[in-house]
Amino acid sequence: MSDTLFSSDVETADTLYLGRQWLGDLLDLALSLLLGWGLLRALDVSRTPGRLIAVTAGVWCVMCLVGGLSGWTLGQGLVGLRLVRGDGAPGASRGAARAPLALVDLLVAPILQRRVFERPLGLEAKSVPPWRGGLAWKGGWLVLALSAVWFMVMPTRTESLRYLKTLDGWRCCHGRATPSPSKCTNAVSRAVREAAGGDAQAQAVVADCPTAAAAMGR
Repeated sequence: MSDTLFSSDVETADTLYLGRQWLGDLLDLALSLLLGWGLLRALDVSRTPGRLIAVTAGVWCVMCLVGGLSGWTLGQGLVGLRLVRGDGAPGASRGAARAPLALVDLLVAPILQRRVFERPLGLEAKSVPPWRGGLAWKGGWLVLALSAVWFMVMPTRTESLRYLKTLDGWRCCHGRATPSPSKCTNAVSRAVREAAGGDAQAQAVVADCPTAAAAMGR
């Protein structure tokens, strides 16, 4: 996205790099949603809209807090920006204060052509090539994002046990062809791990599933 979409005649701290900063915040918000969804799947809890919003908000606040300590977030880094106050990082307190203000600015900046609500914090965006600086911070968020994708792809405990009780699961357990061989393999592996860990429900499912029982016996 070009900064010319958000342009003004006189560039100030709250208008400089406005388009890139807006896109960076949008990417960070999307990352918060991804991490929140992955966390709920990792914990194997029901993913209701309210719970997803709450977890996403929590991740966003943590992201802003950590961003305040370092000046780096993955989204801002990808668009070649770092948030600074003076010559250094904004600090934890300003990072935490930025969490709600950045969301409001994300909504109103395209209309007002400036980041009005972050102005009292004294923050400004500094242009930095994406491949320079803050690689450890950005790499950490990238690892978390990949972990979230992993939890989204792999079946949860509940999904695995439920699947093995279905007709496709019966085929899977008895070595018959299934519509999704990878789903069968992942469900059996997860059920075996849970049963080996002492999960009574998983042990009962494995006992009724010859394929899983054979895998557990190896």
